[in-house]
Amino acid sequence: MSNKRLLIFIGAVILGFIALVVYSKQEAANAPGVEGSNNVYGKADSKVTLTEYVDFQCEGCLAYYPNVKTVKEAYKDKVRFEIKNFPISSSHKNALAAASAAQAAAKQGKFFEMHDTLFDNQKVWESSEDRVKLFEGYAEAIGLNMDQFRKDYSSKETSAIVRADLKEVQALGGNGTPTFALNGKKIEIDNSVEALSAVLDKALKEAEVESN
Repeated sequence: MSNKRLLIFIGAVILGFIALVVYSKQEAANAPGVEGSNNVYGKADSKVTLTEYVDFQCEGCLAYYPNVKTVKEAYKDKVRFEIKNFPISSSHKNALAAASAAQAAAKQGKFFEMHDTLFDNQKVWESSEDRVKLFEGYAEAIGLNMDQFRKDYSSKETSAIVRADLKEVQALGGNGTPTFALNGKKIEIDNSVEALSAVLDKALKEAEVESN
């Protein structure tokens, strides 16, 4: 290879390397964050946090939904409630899409409105082939900006948030929905207002003792 061709070859390699570095930096800058969701209800600075990992298409989650909602209202001045995503796509074909819809609503401060709407209408959308149309109808009904909702519904950031929630619950050992955690530790709770309340009353009492 002549010196001229060698120089051209080396120059092409250098330019290719520079282009790769620039592209990598752009991809990193555009990549969505990996933090999980932040869907909080109740007393944000409470020493007691009850986290529920839900699959919006799960019948078990639907069964817990009214009792959890009742307890959230009763303890909202004492307890920090979190709802995170645990879509089990292997058995629930629309679960991941529903999680994306809820997180898209969260971007406009209306996660819990979408959360309730999805559970209230689970039997309508769970097997529907027109899930996007239905979710858009729910979004419009709760007053979301539709252009923004559509953008957030299909965004990489929304997907990353849901994946981060999944990773978190898997690390806790969650293997079914709903999965509950109290102050970051997985627990089992029977599906009744009384059982949920008893868990929170005990945790609040223990937190009060620790603070004295």
